[in-house]
Amino acid sequence: MSLKKLSAAAMLVGATLAAQPSSAQDITLEFVVWNYALDTIQDNVRRFEEANPGIKVNVTDYTWPDYQDSLVLRFRGGTQTDLLYGGQDWLPAWASAGWIAPLDKIAPEGMIDTLSGEMAGFALSDVTYEDQVYGLPYYADTISFLYNSEILEEHGIEVPETWEDATAAAEKLKAAGMNRPIVYEYNQELPNFFDAFVAQVYGRGGDLFDEDLNAVFNQPDNAAYQHLEWLRDAFEKELVQPENHESNIITTMNTGQHAFTIVYNYVLAAMNNKAEQPLAGQFSLAPMPGEAHSTLGFAKFYAVTATTADDPERAEAAWKFIEFMAGQPYDVAKRWAVEHGLGFGQLPLLEDQEVREAWGEWVDMDVLSNQIENARAGTWTEWTAVWSAFFRPLLASAMVGEISVEQAMNDGAERWNTLREQFANR
Repeated sequence: MSLKKLSAAAMLVGATLAAQPSSAQDITLEFVVWNYALDTIQDNVRRFEEANPGIKVNVTDYTWPDYQDSLVLRFRGGTQTDLLYGGQDWLPAWASAGWIAPLDKIAPEGMIDTLSGEMAGFALSDVTYEDQVYGLPYYADTISFLYNSEILEEHGIEVPETWEDATAAAEKLKAAGMNRPIVYEYNQELPNFFDAFVAQVYGRGGDLFDEDLNAVFNQPDNAAYQHLEWLRDAFEKELVQPENHESNIITTMNTGQHAFTIVYNYVLAAMNNKAEQPLAGQFSLAPMPGEAHSTLGFAKFYAVTATTADDPERAEAAWKFIEFMAGQPYDVAKRWAVEHGLGFGQLPLLEDQEVREAWGEWVDMDVLSNQIENARAGTWTEWTAVWSAFFRPLLASAMVGEISVEQAMNDGAERWNTLREQFANR
């Protein structure tokens, strides 16, 4: 065949290929995350791409403090975004704005119901808005009361059942020479500063809001009001060692100079890391003190944008990605659990042998399972994140006596009720 004929044939093949519609596989998805363990994220993406030839995934990351604002700018600016990490605190605002879509829009019929049936109750609540599921868990956890078992045994102290027990234990340790027995993450800039407070209120069996979303935490007989008084008293008695970040709590607790703290469970995994921490193995999880022994559970999740859900080809590829990352048999969630100690919302993993063996190195799985069953979701509305940013400085000021508990609670309740009315009238 002559060169001219070869060239003509090549042009014909090229034209034929160009005329063919691109398949759902010939696509690049834009995936936005915060920058925790990026190497693991990238490797999970690589595995997905290998299992799904033709689908490529670009990962864009932001720091945690910048994440919310960065996503809002992307949404409003029309920057191509297909998949993203979402959070329970942002879901109502993002969903009501039409920025993200319910997963039923992209998943096979019945699939979301199947996966929802295997989620922890608090996790399912946190991925649901107006009775529709918007995400599958990337990470789910509870906030826990942790203690140094050797210190308590040495001083003949029982694990506190109530907050009054916690005070008595801390006072006993302080009298024995321990300076500030309770380590507390004290940083009003962090959303988890508020979350930890809610977890402690749930331990008491309390609520901050009534069924109609009226603020009730400013009533003196309310558990939240009483617990802020407890914290104020603990700070005043110099029973509390404040730390501005959970990473500092890991090293501070490992000095052996403190007995109690209240943090996420993955921090317990780090505290008990035998390869890195001198007192690893001494730290244990206890039910949150209080009448109910409940705590706050929460979920971060994979979500799809509304624009992608409206595009059949991109929606098909996006569902394949979400199913790979968070669907049965939950291999990626299992990897996060085993390699990083991250919690999960998928209950079958509690019985997975590899998870139990890995987690048994740093936590009592039976105690943890009971806590997960007893955990409650937070109250997340379109205005909760805005209100929390207002309320956290009030909490911080009241804890250290800069303002009264009454002022903090009344100012916080007034702001909550104002925002509730504003959103109701929109």
